[in-house]
Amino acid sequence: AAKKDTQKDWWKQAVVYQVYPRSFNDGCEPECTGIGSLNGVRQKLGYLKQLGIQAIWLSPIFDSPMADFGYDISNFTAIWRPFGTMADFDHMIAEAHALDIRILLDFVPNHSSNKHPWFINSSSSNTSTFSDWYIWRDGTLNTTTGKQEPPNNWKTIFCKDEECSAWTYNEARNQWYYHCFLAEQPDLNWTNPDTIAAMHDVLRFWLSKGVDGFRMDAFAYMLEDERFLDEPVNPSFDPNDHNTSDQYDRLKHIYTENQPGLHALLRDIRAVLNEYDGDKVVIGEIYADNVVTEQDVMSYYGTPSKPELSMPFNMNLIGFFDAANSPRDVSGLKEAVGHYLDLVPDWAQPNFVLGNHDQHRIATRLDDVALARVAHTLLLTLPGTPTIYNGDEFGQLDGYVPPGKRQDPTCKVSYTSFRCRDPERTPLQWDTSNANANFTNATTTPWLPVSAEYVNTNVADQLKDGTSFLAMMTKLLSLRQSVTSLNAGDFDMLSMSTNGTDVFSFKRSVSTNVSGDVVVIANLATSAVKATIACKQGESWWFTPALYSSMKLVSTQAINLCDETVELSGTDSIILQRSSNPSSSKQKPKSTWIWATAGGVAVVCAIVAVVVWRKKRSASYQRMDQNL
Repeated sequence: AAKKDTQKDWWKQAVVYQVYPRSFNDGCEPECTGIGSLNGVRQKLGYLKQLGIQAIWLSPIFDSPMADFGYDISNFTAIWRPFGTMADFDHMIAEAHALDIRILLDFVPNHSSNKHPWFINSSSSNTSTFSDWYIWRDGTLNTTTGKQEPPNNWKTIFCKDEECSAWTYNEARNQWYYHCFLAEQPDLNWTNPDTIAAMHDVLRFWLSKGVDGFRMDAFAYMLEDERFLDEPVNPSFDPNDHNTSDQYDRLKHIYTENQPGLHALLRDIRAVLNEYDGDKVVIGEIYADNVVTEQDVMSYYGTPSKPELSMPFNMNLIGFFDAANSPRDVSGLKEAVGHYLDLVPDWAQPNFVLGNHDQHRIATRLDDVALARVAHTLLLTLPGTPTIYNGDEFGQLDGYVPPGKRQDPTCKVSYTSFRCRDPERTPLQWDTSNANANFTNATTTPWLPVSAEYVNTNVADQLKDGTSFLAMMTKLLSLRQSVTSLNAGDFDMLSMSTNGTDVFSFKRSVSTNVSGDVVVIANLATSAVKATIACKQGESWWFTPALYSSMKLVSTQAINLCDETVELSGTDSIILQRSSNPSSSKQKPKSTWIWATAGGVAVVCAIVAVVVWRKKRSASYQRMDQNL
């Protein structure tokens, strides 16, 4: 039986790890298939526990024709056979709960597969039992060509031609059905009480199996304007852009996105989750765009008396940490983080994300492993619930998928489109024991080719390297869980004086325990920086360095951040923890060495410092610098 969860708000202290099952681990139980499986996930639970993960979000595992790799569901309460059986799922969730790891499933409310029995029935006749479970409309007759044309100009996100129509004609009904995504993914009718009741029962089925919550896919598209008017032209779209994959952006989607009524639907879904013991979480996928404002995103928290989502995903850092968007701009980062935290209601839980299965991997987006380390240091020290995409914890890069082996529908149309998702979905690179990086065995062909980069970037090698990306993440996750202020503390941006290069710095603190204060300093610049904190007269800030993103050795001797200038190497971060004034102790302060986080943005539990200068200690610190 599933372990009963009575811990309230567990997800506020948790780190969520997204598993894309097809690419995570084959498992080879009972045989190798070249596709990840539930048994493959179960086999790696020990690795995730050792890493420091508290919750796993599984991308869709349900029965599907796989037109969109699991997001086209033909049975919402069955496991896709290549992933395993329901018994395999039960085994996996039982072992996860035994390790105190929660399981979140992907809930896909907007659409089903066109192979779902509901749609097969609905498309057979306009008087069938399920006739009104999908969005059907009459078309118009073109008197010149004599052909039926779509009801309006709405476009699909997954364009296959320049017309990019979101409508597909059905001869049996002599009508058109709407699909915001692929034609194989018809939109469900969320104004039909029977459809709503059935989807609520889907949630109940999995909650009864012991799942701890859901990530809700594409919920902003669940409703359409009932007038079915043409959508206006997007004024910012280049009319000369004829790239097929870009045509969805030709219109401004004011009638198919973020429609009135969504809040009521989310409140009803929350009510279903509240029927079950334990604190069930629901995290919603939504992006601010030219229709959805930042305020709209925040509104989906609901209110304390009428809660909706536990958290709407915050995608801001995905956009910021991209080589195309000035990812070293400290003022821009301060604005992005500060503005977001100001928008989050006081009672609500923030969250940060650096990647997912729809975005190129952060190490590829930045083309700089050190900066990716810094970004992850910030991800795990900023306030709120962080989510890590599988493979990002050891710096896996996008893989190249050659023609003929591409699987994603958009990749087949345009491999260079930002909507092409095969590169970030290539199999995880576990070790070098075979040419498939031990994702599967040596003789089985993976569903996507394993990147040749596996020989340089893989879990096994990094587990042996105390300075690796994975070593940094493991230590950082351990620090996050052991220091209350990092997973539940207040956040204050710090102002630091520098020698010209600005740094991103902040303090995490708990009012009831000053000794738990942490300072994080990140140097996004490629050049070294010296920084000091402007303290009040007579004030002392004694802190001890805890971790550099570069994983360099540091002295654990306490320093007063009010007196000492801190130098941080280019693209590095440091975390410092509050300590006592060593002069107040009769014993001589101990000087020891620890590994610090390596790499990109300086996080400091008190202040960022690669080398700390103090006049009366300058000679000893110069010797220390020579040893680094």
